[in-house]
Amino acid sequence: GVHNALAGLVVEGGRSSGTGEGALGPGEPEGLFGRASELRPAGRPAEKQTLHAPISPYLDGCTNKEGAKGGDMEQPDGIKRRKKATHLTYRDRTDIETIIRTHWPYGRRIIWAQLGRYMGRSWRIVRTEYRRGRVTNRSSDLVEYDTYSAEKGQAGADALAANKGPRMRLTNILADRLRYWIVDEKVSPYVAIMRMRKEGYSWVPCVRTVYYAIERGDLEIIRANLPYGTINMKPRRRGRRMAYRTLRGKSIAERPPAAEPRIEYGHWEMDTVVGRTGGSSACLLVMTERTTREEIIRRLPDRSQRSVIRALRGLERRPDNLFESMRSLTCDNGSEFWDFEAIERSSLQPKNMRCTLYYTHPFSAFERGSNENNNRIIRRFIPKGSDIADFSLKTISLIEQRINAMERHSLGGISASQAKRSKRYEPAA
Repeated sequence: GVHNALAGLVVEGGRSSGTGEGALGPGEPEGLFGRASELRPAGRPAEKQTLHAPISPYLDGCTNKEGAKGGDMEQPDGIKRRKKATHLTYRDRTDIETIIRTHWPYGRRIIWAQLGRYMGRSWRIVRTEYRRGRVTNRSSDLVEYDTYSAEKGQAGADALAANKGPRMRLTNILADRLRYWIVDEKVSPYVAIMRMRKEGYSWVPCVRTVYYAIERGDLEIIRANLPYGTINMKPRRRGRRMAYRTLRGKSIAERPPAAEPRIEYGHWEMDTVVGRTGGSSACLLVMTERTTREEIIRRLPDRSQRSVIRALRGLERRPDNLFESMRSLTCDNGSEFWDFEAIERSSLQPKNMRCTLYYTHPFSAFERGSNENNNRIIRRFIPKGSDIADFSLKTISLIEQRINAMERHSLGGISASQAKRSKRYEPAA
């Protein structure tokens, strides 16, 4: 400060001259009187110094650190120190509301400079904030007056903050196209994005962006429009359940180990999908290839062993014989699959085997995970409670084609049909 600077000054004349002692400051007994500008270091010309005298109207100078520690720049009467340019928070707005209601109640004229000093802000900032959150109240005498509301001011600030940042790239054209794929075509956001990329759009949002937009309501799509809608967990059954299992067939533990890593083509899973209770006995025979997720769907007149064997014979007699490249076939312990000998026996060459059948453990649907997941996709087109007899053979064939043409995240964005045609999945010799 100025006092420290004056301690090293050498003054001509006086009793300190030639003694080496420090000169007494202005105003001290037997010291120098007058302005500090009259003092100068030895060997230097007089310079303009900060005014420092008891009668000076100027304040003592102090550093920023001294002021921050509560020096001479400390503001009295609870007035906040001036801050850097920062946005007002909700707490600041509640302080403004409280100060206005305390010092200028019932619509009295506000002194903006004083309010700014209380808040440690510029008077323009508090005046602009007051205009943003201005509301009209009514006194007990039914006299209307203007005042400030922190909630309205915060709401206005949030609305303005929503326009910050770069312009949203999810345009109306992209939103309409996403609604078409998700709502009309009943595909997942991932499949919709993959198909829009194939359509040649210059920019397509990522999956997470689409889900965020759905949650915000930007796409006019609700969770019920998604393929699986809202997830409702089924209550667990209490008590013991009967486990049906054929004792003569082969267990899944005996299946070739090459089926587990999903690298080798030809390992299939099989199940049936039933219709509503009380309807017709028609059901679907569903077969899924583990590596490519290729799907085969056949409608059966009933859920019997005879109908299953007849459907497998029809697949064997097709020009593209499915069983020529089949290495294993895994199913559950349903009664329609108990006749494993008839399922394994070839109808073209009775002495040869059509395939090798393996049974999963009771209540272990996860051992046929690919098959169960494709059954869930089928339910997008044939919801639970529907009568399968109401769906024609042509409709079921179209559902099969749509599933096989659907892009899969597990396959790196390609469909089951493309995965089957790729060189990675060579059929069995």
